[in-house]
Amino acid sequence: MSEAAVHSIDYQGENEKFYAFVNLALFMAAITGMELVIIFIPFPNWVTMSIIVVLSVVKFLGVIFWFMHLIYDKLFCTVLFMMGLVIAICTAAALLCLFSPTDVLPLGAILQMRGF
Repeated sequence: MSEAAVHSIDYQGENEKFYAFVNLALFMAAITGMELVIIFIPFPNWVTMSIIVVLSVVKFLGVIFWFMHLIYDKLFCTVLFMMGLVIAICTAAALLCLFSPTDVLPLGAILQMRGF
């Protein structure tokens, strides 16, 4: 096989990856546009937040699997990444459960709320 044929095969594979990244970037830009539009539509707050969270998770998965190249790595690397992600999410959820909105109020405001 000639050297030119080997290089054309390598470039063809790289071009396919390049177009996949460009298409993913355009898809994420479209999702971001949808998020901006959804914010201004008069839906109930829980519907708006649910849609925004789902769209954000889709974008997050696109970034970690394609832009961070997890889709090309071994399954073990992906499992390690996901374990760290689950630990971080559980830590954030635990902190949100531990602290209430009144924890950041000054003592005077708390006493006033309780009728003192």
